[in-house]
Amino acid sequence: MNVKRKLRSMVLTTALAAGLLCAGCYGPVPGSSRECIVVDGWERTFLLHLPPDVDAKEKRALVIVLHPFTGTGKSMERLTGFSALAEEENFIVAYPDGHQRVWNADPVAPSSILGPPADDVTFIAALIDHLIGTCNVDTGRIYVAGASSGGLMTHRVGCALAGRLAAAASVMITLPEGWQDAEQLPEPLPFLMVQGTDDPFFPWQGGTVNQGLFRQSEYQRAEDSVAFWVRVNKALSPPVSITLPDVDPDDGTTVFRDIYAAGPGGVEVHFYGVNGGGHTWPGGAETWPKFLVGRTSRDIHATRIIWDFFKTHSRSSKQ
Repeated sequence: MNVKRKLRSMVLTTALAAGLLCAGCYGPVPGSSRECIVVDGWERTFLLHLPPDVDAKEKRALVIVLHPFTGTGKSMERLTGFSALAEEENFIVAYPDGHQRVWNADPVAPSSILGPPADDVTFIAALIDHLIGTCNVDTGRIYVAGASSGGLMTHRVGCALAGRLAAAASVMITLPEGWQDAEQLPEPLPFLMVQGTDDPFFPWQGGTVNQGLFRQSEYQRAEDSVAFWVRVNKALSPPVSITLPDVDPDDGTTVFRDIYAAGPGGVEVHFYGVNGGGHTWPGGAETWPKFLVGRTSRDIHATRIIWDFFKTHSRSSKQ
């Protein structure tokens, strides 16, 4: 990086961190910066992280990471550590903010705290277009991942935008009842799921989930949620299953992995079951007390396994 470019980057990064500028108006700036776009007349915000020495001419993969209920893009960056991995592996990360910190993720029961629910599928599609135009994204390597309600939003975006994505992944969420009737998949999409057996919010065996005052929803078993993707992706069943090394015997968890290989005309599905795992991001920051959310596994790092899965898939590999 030459002196002029380095000085420009330092000035813009300082202004962006102070909230004085919107990075999208000034071109790519290395590091994390807050940005905004207007979608359906609403200002939608997101955190953008670009690796150092970003070259506007070099195409990079894009990973969009969706936060849990009441979270933000910034809190999702802290939880997952995706930005640090992006610098190591040279890809772009965007952390969108849900409207009122909520994702309109359930096609059966639209979500909103106050007022009409947002069209978050349109928001994510517009965000992809924006980043392609400003950051020279590799359109064959666009991915989405999410946690909890952001994970459910990942399932919904995966179905709605499968023709634009190379792969997707969800953590600490299963699918609501009625999903199979409400969502269709235009084409197969490689999918990875991570779920804890002791998740106190979205039970491994399914059942009633309380989602705020006066609202309850019925959720499927973890195995039925995986079965949805196995079916629509034309993956082979039964899977190849292995127990992963118990790297941290003190964390109270173990992990198994099921791989459903791609069948004729289909794509693969990976599932990580965390025995003893709670409503947590394996390997991530512990942002809530254990008595509330359960155990965090240290045997795997969800961020790393998701990226390792993503980077083996591109739009060309799906075709």
